[in-house]
Amino acid sequence: MTKRQRLGFTLVELLVVIAIIGLLVGLLLPAVQMARETARRMQCQNNLKQLGIALHNYESSHRKLPPAMTWNGRGEPNGGGLLCIGAFDRVAMGISPASGPDPLRANWVVMLLPYLEQSNLAQSLNNNLSIDDPVNRPLRTVELSTMKCPSDSFNSAPYERARLAGTDGHTYARGNYAYNMGPNQPCFTFNANCESGFNSDTSDVAATASRIWGSGIGGFNVSLRFSDFPEGLSNQAALDEIRAGISPLDPRGTWTLGMVGASITAAHPGRPNNPERGDGLTSCGMMLLTIGEQELKRMGMPCQTSAIPSNFAATARSQHIGLVNLLRLDGSVETVADSVESKVWLNLHARDDALVDRLLRR
Repeated sequence: MTKRQRLGFTLVELLVVIAIIGLLVGLLLPAVQMARETARRMQCQNNLKQLGIALHNYESSHRKLPPAMTWNGRGEPNGGGLLCIGAFDRVAMGISPASGPDPLRANWVVMLLPYLEQSNLAQSLNNNLSIDDPVNRPLRTVELSTMKCPSDSFNSAPYERARLAGTDGHTYARGNYAYNMGPNQPCFTFNANCESGFNSDTSDVAATASRIWGSGIGGFNVSLRFSDFPEGLSNQAALDEIRAGISPLDPRGTWTLGMVGASITAAHPGRPNNPERGDGLTSCGMMLLTIGEQELKRMGMPCQTSAIPSNFAATARSQHIGLVNLLRLDGSVETVADSVESKVWLNLHARDDALVDRLLRR
């Protein structure tokens, strides 16, 4: 009698094979994800290098660095005599454009566009009008790959600047890099107990002030030269990596908007990715109500409010694990761990070591 040949696998054999494949996939998947994140982080660093080259080319052409942002006019009467130009968001608060145009004009990124092979885009700007004007909408809604870190899962969702006031259509594209304005206290040096604060050309911030600057690489209507950095370009942070906002109300990472948190870091705490001390944002109150304080902290995007809603403080943040990237003013890119010592981090962001010593004594 001929023995019948068995075809195929038994159920037990099939289950064993599936189990082995599942185990192999489980072992390989973290390695694949890590390799992908490494590639994304390298692209993030390459973007910073391109921005560093653009900064140096701008400085070579103009003999100075671009300001953090430009402001048309003097003073901010809507800030209760407490807020400087560029801190009170007239559009977000529903004051502009109904009661007059927003004075906010081009920021540092817009000024760098010709040096980022974006001359046509730069020429589309009408800088006689607010960046929020409908004429400038095509510019501010462009998604620039150079400004986007691939590790950020939120940078494709636009910012609706007037959503807080109940209006849509004031749309802005996102980015992930911000100009270092300095780690100064969020107050002015002419105020009592604020020797480590920001500087202004006049003490009348409501009516006559037109220039604000700190210990970073530029300010509001303020441009610096390489000669203004006595401790050397390699010891000065120029650009910080930041995260894009997690909701349409969140202005963080808005590349054409020259405000702290959007495309500027300032008055930040002593280390990056701080989970406790949040960024000072105009929309923070509403975000606390709609998202919740604990959820914002869980997502690594905490915020803080102020007596007058304003954009006044922001630090470096990223979705890399345990680190952020930054550009030094000499053009080099560095990876900084979240655990960096406060003094090291603050020294990187300040032209003046004495300022850092005062900040640490507070």
